[in-house]
Amino acid sequence: MSDLKDRVKQAAGAPEPAAPVTDLALKDSALQWLQSRATYFTDALPRHVDRAHFMSVALSVMPKLEKCTHDSVERAFLACCRYGLEPDGRQAAVIPYGNTATFQPMYQGYIELMYRHPAVDTVHFGWIREKDEWDYEPTAPSPRDFRHRPRVDLTDDERGKVILAYAFAWIGGHRSQVIILNRQQATEIRDKFSKGYAKAVREGKTDNPWQTSFDAMWAKSCVRRLVKVVPTSTELTELINADDDADTGSTTPPIIRGTVIARDDQPGTGEQQAPAASWPETAQPGASTPESGESA
Repeated sequence: MSDLKDRVKQAAGAPEPAAPVTDLALKDSALQWLQSRATYFTDALPRHVDRAHFMSVALSVMPKLEKCTHDSVERAFLACCRYGLEPDGRQAAVIPYGNTATFQPMYQGYIELMYRHPAVDTVHFGWIREKDEWDYEPTAPSPRDFRHRPRVDLTDDERGKVILAYAFAWIGGHRSQVIILNRQQATEIRDKFSKGYAKAVREGKTDNPWQTSFDAMWAKSCVRRLVKVVPTSTELTELINADDDADTGSTTPPIIRGTVIARDDQPGTGEQQAPAASWPETAQPGASTPESGESA
């Protein structure tokens, strides 16, 4: 039957459908764009972060940033580099809002920065589900004040819905205060402090992280409270500020190793912010690579 259909198409002069190359072309052009800015990332990445791996992770998220301005994508990746966080959706994420790519640290990114303090031994984050065994007695001495025993004989669904998020750290052999946050408290944090969420509601949008990834924001809110009871650093303080800027939609340029990265849309540069643009044109497989003078 398929042979008959092919012969009918040929008889009618119907052309054979071209093999899809859009994804490959986008990947190639994104790679070219990233490689053209390799020195920016090399200078910004901490020594312990593998540059090749970071570039690979960055490339994997480029398809969803196709409609974002080059300038905003570069700023978002530079922010990831500044804190040594991979944009893998676990440590950090680069999220498109319209044509603007936005750096968004995740709860594991906060934990990663806590670990870098020499006094911090371990950091733990967990979820408590309805059928888990747990107990919390704030007046009891640490570490007997808190106990959580997950039901490992059950699946997550069988354990029931998540009811609490918690986090704590071991510092110099002593356990910190346990931070516990229930869903209602997370909702109150969202409603009271998230300007980005409030703006999305006003504008009738549904693309705010509190709307698309509530549990991830719940977890991050819990871990952010832990920052108040562990040894902190300038880097961790700057990450909180960058996180708050992302929530308010601020486009403040990131600080990379004490230097503010220049931006084309800053007053006094003589240039305006580039409009949303496609990525540099890339040759199709088997063709020569065209020259492109486009820059971010």
